[in-house]
Order: sequence, then C-alpha cells, then structure tokens
Amino acid sequence: MSAHAYIQYADIPDSLIASSSQRVDSITKVKLISFDGCPLVGQIEVLEQNRIQVEFAFPRAAELRAALVDWLMHWGIHFTVVM
Repeated sequence: MSAHAYIQYADIPDSLIASSSQRVDSITKVKLISFDGCPLVGQIEVLEQNRIQVEFAFPRAAELRAALVDWLMHWGIHFTVVM
C-alpha cells in the first residue's frame, strides 16, 4: 500500500512559491514542483473550481517521511495523508 501527502497551493507561503522550480516531466507530462529545503518533488494537480493541490509520495522510510513532515510544519503548511 502506498500513501500520498496533499497540500493546497493556496497554503504555500509566497516566498516558497517565488523560489520554487517547476517543470513538466518529458515522459509523463505531469507538472512537477520543487521547493527550497523540501526533501521531495511534488506533482501539481488542478482540481475542480480551479483549486490547485500538490501531491507528494509519502515515504515509507521513517527518516525521509520525518524530513517531509518537519519541512511542512516548519512552513506552517497544512497537509493531508491518504493511504
């Protein structure tokens, strides 16, 4: 079973958005985003009513999972984990 963490784009501080790096994966054609200090790259998804969320694979490795959670909490970004 795999889990994913989701954040709302609107909850991301403007300073993180300004310094983020975005690209479209050449194979899957999904839009990817990386943030300064974040241990993982997220996938941008546009939902209904033009809401935007970022999806991260939620790591099984405890150290990497803790690093992602610590980064989200440091920036005060609300997140949801779905298994």
